[in-house]
Amino acid sequence: MLSEGALVQRLSGLVGQEHVVAGPGAAQYAVDAQVPRAVAFPGSVEEVSAILAFASAEGLKVVPWGSGTKMAFGGIPERVDLVLGLSRLSGAVDHEPGDMTASFRAGTPLKEAQAVLGQHGQFIALDPPDADRATLGGILATNSSGPRRLRYGASRDLLIAIRVVHAGGKVTKAGAKVVKNVTGYDMGKLYIGSLGTLGVIVEASFRLYPVPPVEKTCLAPVAAVEVAGGIIARILESAVVPFAVELLNPEACRRVAERAGLPWPKASYGLAVAIGSVRQEAVDAQLMTVSRLCREAGVPEAHVLDGQTHDAFWRGARDFILGDGLQAILKASVLLSRVAEAMRTGEEVATKQGLTLGVVSEAASGIIRYHLAGDAASPERFQDGVAETVNRLRALAQQAEGNLVVLKAPPEVKRRVDVWGMPGTALPFMRRPKEVFDPQRILNPGRFVGGI
Repeated sequence: MLSEGALVQRLSGLVGQEHVVAGPGAAQYAVDAQVPRAVAFPGSVEEVSAILAFASAEGLKVVPWGSGTKMAFGGIPERVDLVLGLSRLSGAVDHEPGDMTASFRAGTPLKEAQAVLGQHGQFIALDPPDADRATLGGILATNSSGPRRLRYGASRDLLIAIRVVHAGGKVTKAGAKVVKNVTGYDMGKLYIGSLGTLGVIVEASFRLYPVPPVEKTCLAPVAAVEVAGGIIARILESAVVPFAVELLNPEACRRVAERAGLPWPKASYGLAVAIGSVRQEAVDAQLMTVSRLCREAGVPEAHVLDGQTHDAFWRGARDFILGDGLQAILKASVLLSRVAEAMRTGEEVATKQGLTLGVVSEAASGIIRYHLAGDAASPERFQDGVAETVNRLRALAQQAEGNLVVLKAPPEVKRRVDVWGMPGTALPFMRRPKEVFDPQRILNPGRFVGGI
C-alpha cells in the first residue's frame, strides 16, 4: 500500500496540491470515527474519473462526500482510505425554463440551485433535512426527501437524467434532458438511494415545477395522536390538495413552534397542513375545509400561518433537532393507518428507555422520523436505549408492511443493530449491480444494505 506521502503526491498530480488534505486536517472528514488517509477535491468530471481509476488500481477504498450532511447515514465502512470531496464540482450546467428542466453538477448545494431557478419562478421540488447545506448529489445518493414529497414525489420522480463515474473511472449517462423519454429501463433510478456504492454521481437533470405564489399552513393543536390520525384520513378523502401534512409530537411541536414565534400548549400534538396555489382564494377555501374537519373532530382552534411564520415553521420541522448531547435519528415507513400507533409506540419505548423523543412525521406519506436524545454523562445507557428502541420500532414497522432505518447514531450503536433492517429476498438482486459496477468494492464498502 502507498505511504501517506506517496498518496498525497499522486493525488496532487491529479487535482493540484492545494486541493488535497491529509494529516490532522483530514480528521474533520472522518466517517464513523474512521479518519481518511487523504481527502481530494476534484474540479471536473475528468478529475473524478482519474481519481477513481487511480484508487481502483491501488485498491483504495473511497467515500464520496458532498457537504457532509448525510455522512452519519449507512453502516460502518470497512475502511476509509480516501474521501472524494465534490464541493468544487458545483454550478448549473443548463436550464431550459420553457421545458421546465435543469441540470446541475452534483456538488451544487440545493439552496444555490433553488436561487438560480427562482429567478424564473421555478424550483426543484425537494426539501430534505439540512436543505440549506445539502448537495444535489448527496440528496440523490441517500434518496433524501421532506414534507413536499406528498405533493411532488421523491427524488426518483423528479430526476430525468444522471451522469455517473464508476469505480474504474468509466463515465456513463442515463436518461435524457427532457421530461418525456423513450420507453425502457430507467437506469438512472438505480443510483438513487444507493449511497454512492455503485458510482459517484457527478451531474443530474431534474424536472422543475413553478413556485406557488401563495402558500399558507393550518396548524392545529391536537390532544391525542389518534384524533390527529382521524383528521388526516378525512383530509385525504376530501377535495383538499395539500403540499404537505406533518404530525409532530408535543416535544417536537413545542420546539418548532417556538422557533416560528408561536406559543404552544405543552401536551398538544401539532397537525400542520400546507396548502399552495396560484390564487389566494383557492388556498383560503382549502384551509377553511381543513379547519372545519378539525372542529368536527373536537379541535376548536387552529392557527393559520402565513409569510415568515409559515416559512419558519416548515424550516423548523424539516431541520428538526433536539439540541446538543447524544443524538440518534430513526426513520420508519408504515401504512398510513398505522402512523398513529407507530408514533405512540415510539413515545412509550423512549420513555421506558429514559430517552427524550421528538417525532416529526410525514403522516400522509407514512414516514416517521424519531429523534432521540440522551444524557451525555451516560453514553452506555444511551446506546442500550437506542438499540432497544430500534429493535422494538423496527418490529412494529415490519408488521405494518414497512421498515425502519437508522439515519444517525454513534458507531457503538451501529455495531449492535443493523442500520438498514432486513432486506428480505431483495438482497441478492441488490448485490448483483455492485458485483458488476464495483467488483473490487472500492466505493463505500460496508455502508449499504447487507454490508454491500
